[in-house]
Amino acid sequence: MTIPKTILRLLPVLLGFNLLGSEVITPYKYTDAEITQAKKDGFSCFDYQIPAACRFTVPRNEQKATEIISYLSKPAASSYPIAILCGGSVYQESVRSIIHFHRYFLQECLDLNLGVLTVELWGIDGPKIEPDWTDYYTRSQRLADHQAVIEYLKKNPPIGWNGKLIFIGVSEGGPLVTSLTEQYGAVTLATMSWSGAGDYSWRDELWDFIQNLKNTLPLFTRIILKLSRWFPVNTNIPKDRSEYDQQMDKILNDPAPDKYFLGMTYKYHADALTYPVTKYEKMVTPFLVVAGAQDSCIESSDAFVQKAKTAGANITYMRIADMDHYIRRRPEIVAQSFKWLEKEQNKAILS
Repeated sequence: MTIPKTILRLLPVLLGFNLLGSEVITPYKYTDAEITQAKKDGFSCFDYQIPAACRFTVPRNEQKATEIISYLSKPAASSYPIAILCGGSVYQESVRSIIHFHRYFLQECLDLNLGVLTVELWGIDGPKIEPDWTDYYTRSQRLADHQAVIEYLKKNPPIGWNGKLIFIGVSEGGPLVTSLTEQYGAVTLATMSWSGAGDYSWRDELWDFIQNLKNTLPLFTRIILKLSRWFPVNTNIPKDRSEYDQQMDKILNDPAPDKYFLGMTYKYHADALTYPVTKYEKMVTPFLVVAGAQDSCIESSDAFVQKAKTAGANITYMRIADMDHYIRRRPEIVAQSFKWLEKEQNKAILS
């Protein structure tokens, strides 16, 4: 008897992975030194043999599209929620598999008896990265892929999954987990957003980033940028807000996947510029916002929290005075975040 491909594809999920063998995704926290070396080596040292039993695919709705690739780790508990981890943005020089983000926070999740699920970008399959991956890379596509995977799991639940979800996002993953929380509030236990919860539009947040970037550039570079106001200098950084807005309008009128601004495609920026605004009234479950006061988007995070509270959302705000954008460099803040999550998980169990 021939087993249909769809059933074969689902077997790792339906059987609970561990029944297929002892191979599981292992936790690992890469260091700053390893990231620096990885950039020099083209991230080849980040290669990791992903256990086949932990990988599953979901069809895309688009015609002739490749399948969505996801990874799922199970805890030892017989009943568990699934934490969906949404990583930050990538660009051509830093693109790599989501599996490394999966492994980075895996141990914290397993310690709370959570399953962990991550979704690859379209065009990426572990160490294999298609040359045209940037053609599909937008926030909206990432959101659609996560929605498709969730709907797939709801129809084909892994053994032990109690049907509940937790969303954890960092940076660009912040808008994604916010959107997913809005949509799946009925089955969401809690949401954590690290350096990614913002109320400002992408146009305003990116401008704040540029201003912060200018202030942190070396003195010589800043002098060159100032001189560029009067002398032609080949720089990708707009001289003022007017020039910046003209660039944004140009991108909206030509959302090309092969033109770039600040390391990202016009298509990516155009999508981010039109990404749906937050519907705060739909945030009906506990939501943790972690933001660094030294991050360029801190005012956007402040506005997010204020509007969420005004709408009656259950918001906890960790505003860290001496932190920038990179939560990874603050392990004690990560630990505090998971302590918060543990408390919320215990409340859900008792309720």
